[in-house]
Amino acid sequence: PYGCAEQTTSRALPLLYVSELSAQAGIDPDPELKKRVQDAILRVMGFQSSSGSFGLWAPGYGDLWLDAYVSDFLTRARESGYDVPAQGMGLALDNLQNQIGYNVDIAERGSEVAYALYVLARNRRASAGDLRYYADTRIDEFATPMARAQIGASLALYGDSVRAENAFRSAF
Repeated sequence: PYGCAEQTTSRALPLLYVSELSAQAGIDPDPELKKRVQDAILRVMGFQSSSGSFGLWAPGYGDLWLDAYVSDFLTRARESGYDVPAQGMGLALDNLQNQIGYNVDIAERGSEVAYALYVLARNRRASAGDLRYYADTRIDEFATPMARAQIGASLALYGDSVRAENAFRSAF
């Protein structure tokens, strides 16, 4: 109800798929839907700092999970045909790349690192070498099944089906 970056993203992200689901159900699309999503995009872009990170209530902060979450929403919105400012999107992805370069403690930050890598892979900006390294030597250090699955999904996006399958298997 307050409209911080996380809440705005959490409200808008599912809206990206409402039209598709409505069409499958034979329901007329909501004419206000596109405007609500576009307004959410503009709102979260207002929380972006010059470094590309997103703050909850104002530009800044630099929380890797929040940065990955908002960047994931912006990626999906762009893929769905919404207008996402190219400069802001580029800064967001640059920021994720910079942060994962410094966050190498997989035991403590593995979930955030895996999510950031997944978002970067969706944008063809993840290092395939880093993904292979994590899959081959450190997959067991990722504490959650979701993090391991995100490494697997990232590898699948790059066409590395063998490593992706192994990472998905480790998630189970």
